Amino acid sequence: MSHQHGRPSHGLTGVYLRPLPDELVPARHSAGARMRARQLQAFLRPLHAVAAPVLEPSGELTLVVAGQGDWRRLCSYAYGLPFTRNGPGERAAIMAAADYQPRFLRRFDELMLEAGRAGVRAPAQVEEFVDLMVGHEWGHAIGNLSGLRTRVKWLDELIASYLFVAALHAAGQEALLARLGAWVELQLAGGAPAAGDLADFEYPRTRAGWTKLLWYQGVFTERALELAPRRGWSFPLELREALPAADRGELARALVAVEPSFKPWFAVFGRPKG
Repeated sequence: MSHQHGRPSHGLTGVYLRPLPDELVPARHSAGARMRARQLQAFLRPLHAVAAPVLEPSGELTLVVAGQGDWRRLCSYAYGLPFTRNGPGERAAIMAAADYQPRFLRRFDELMLEAGRAGVRAPAQVEEFVDLMVGHEWGHAIGNLSGLRTRVKWLDELIASYLFVAALHAAGQEALLARLGAWVELQLAGGAPAAGDLADFEYPRTRAGWTKLLWYQGVFTERALELAPRRGWSFPLELREALPAADRGELARALVAVEPSFKPWFAVFGRPKG
């Protein structure tokens, strides 16, 4: 969900991770996680193949699939939840778990329960939802390497979601887009607050809480699903051109300048649709 978590060190040191070469998405993995790494490579490769020629990322993108023991040595983040780690010298690592433990999956129980009360059922097991988050983290990684990182958390999350959705469209991954849309419906139904504030998504994250953070992610992905079919790659490319001229306080204005439909989106943000 964010660009950098865990211990301050950016390097993948202190563990032996086996290489799994690939021209587009090279991977490193823990013992016993080779098949899982291959599966995630196969998921990310078509996305990178369509996005890289357009975004022209500079640097090294790596997929890391770590078992529980290696994960604990590499970071202090909860085992199971994907994230992106930025390294020195224009490097970005997509961190994914070799498996999902029951304790981690129970973190989604409240979301599922509240969505069920709203009449929305999960389209599959929650493991599929977390796997799709790996695609979102790929969006962070390629965005970071392509000059699209703003260090404003909500905007970086929105951009990552958009890049993921745009790549799915460009790669013709219609089935995955449909599944992503179904999970977004569940996120919005299961975590919808009475009102939302983008400031809640900034530090500290505990201000929002886990279920509400999932709701925010759903809002960002919903926006990407709405916008990507019309704007395609033109939106991130134009936004990248606008970012150097915009300081932190002007980013929302720059976003509206690139895509005017964000103005009403900001105006009604967090209110129930009706």
